[in-house]
Amino acid sequence: MNWVRVCSKYDLKEGEVVSIDLDGRQLMLIVQNGIIYALDRICTHMDADLSMGFLAEGQITCPLHLSSFRLEDGVALNPPAERPLRRYNVKIDGDDIYVQVE
Repeated sequence: MNWVRVCSKYDLKEGEVVSIDLDGRQLMLIVQNGIIYALDRICTHMDADLSMGFLAEGQITCPLHLSSFRLEDGVALNPPAERPLRRYNVKIDGDDIYVQVE
């Protein structure tokens, strides 16, 4: 597994969703309560971009059919989505944010 630099910690702001394209993957980075989450950004139900969704405490909701996913582990919290989002490990090294990819 590789750690890939995706951005500076200064590119991320609390409560914002940042879209990242990385090695053919469509990811989103979210900072909530000082924790950085990296998840797939395409809804597992249909091809909707979750970075355009609604961010609430601990979850993001799809703008298309309103399925919500838990940021901590990507679990789908309500239908129509049933499959979880893939979550990626994140680390900070100095001012840089890295995501672990296979």
